[in-house]
Amino acid sequence: MLDRTIIKNISSLFSIRVAGYIIPLITLPYLVRVLEPIGFGKLGFCIAIIQYFIIAVNYGFDLSATQKIAQVNGDKLRLSLIFWNVIAIRVLIAFTGLMLLFLLSIVFDSISLLLPILLSAYVAVFAAALFPQWLFQGKEQLGTISIIRLVLQVFQLPFLFLYVQSTDDIWLAALLSSMPPIIVVAFSAYLIVKRHWIIWLLPTRGAMKKELQDGWHLFLSTAAISLYTTSTTVLLGIISGPVSVAIYVSAHKLLQAAQGIYAPISASFYPRINNLMKKNKAQALEMIKYLMKIQTAVTFGISICLFIFAPYVVSLLFGSEFERSASVLKILSVLPIIIGFSNIFGIQVLLTHGYKKEFSTILMSSGLISLLTLIPLCYLLESEGAAISVVITESIVTLLMLRTIHKKSIPLFNT
Repeated sequence: MLDRTIIKNISSLFSIRVAGYIIPLITLPYLVRVLEPIGFGKLGFCIAIIQYFIIAVNYGFDLSATQKIAQVNGDKLRLSLIFWNVIAIRVLIAFTGLMLLFLLSIVFDSISLLLPILLSAYVAVFAAALFPQWLFQGKEQLGTISIIRLVLQVFQLPFLFLYVQSTDDIWLAALLSSMPPIIVVAFSAYLIVKRHWIIWLLPTRGAMKKELQDGWHLFLSTAAISLYTTSTTVLLGIISGPVSVAIYVSAHKLLQAAQGIYAPISASFYPRINNLMKKNKAQALEMIKYLMKIQTAVTFGISICLFIFAPYVVSLLFGSEFERSASVLKILSVLPIIIGFSNIFGIQVLLTHGYKKEFSTILMSSGLISLLTLIPLCYLLESEGAAISVVITESIVTLLMLRTIHKKSIPLFNT
């Protein structure tokens, strides 16, 4: 099951996760002290707002385009059509989002005050629009680009330590965090040209419309997920203020770093399972079962470690001012297990079987349910309440996906 290509892609995706989540942990203790809880909370709040625009730019293409690339790999013309139309859509969404951000800053004084930080962080939106990770992932060739991304993230560290010195430098912290992805875009373009993967084709309105239609249910899914991920930070900031955001974000950053350990495993299996589903459905199901065994063991170990070591890690990294982050992390520690099963049931099973509509319906309904728990829990328990709400919602998502698998008679648990 674990052939050389899959192992290589797991390593590559792990490098991307290290660059995105684990390396920032090196800067996190520095930032929470230099920016202070209020400043760090403002940074977390702005990054959460920008995440909405990144979700819009991604539009579900990380799954739908990856799936298509895996299925047409070898057909240069069809691959090029997918590439140029997806890139064109993402760039258009990025520019539309920028105009919307300026409009919001005119209407809302609170957004206007944070505009320098938001604009600095918005560089990451254009990086997301132009970086075709879905192309490299669909072709199962993430190696080189992953190494480049990791190296650039490391090179960024001294600049952050050197230039971010006080609460006046929040915008600079946001900008420096956005720079490595932009440089990665240039390297990825060079690799695509060098390897002759695509030919130049002018995007067409009809083809772009088709890509939007194909990614629609997945976009709704990611938008729904944002209701209980990104919106948690935003609503917590509105209800409880920047200090509560800082406490929650600090714990959540540690959770994301832990998720970076196992997420590459399932992401590397996804293109292969898609490919097998077209050729040999029984073999694809066997691969899913194999993945479930690996991921269950890994996520169970991660959850136990997070729960046990939460107080020590938080104290070491953030200091006594962030003591409450330990209790938040303990609450969130169950998520690796829950999300691990959710990923297998939803992405690896429902999506590869073509149940996009059911997948998005589950996430949309769960996202709306999350608001019913999130708002009162944030009022009552602040950052701890936000964490409890996320755990409740993720549990509902996983159970609904399992119910759908049973309802569709997919033989996942048959021996």
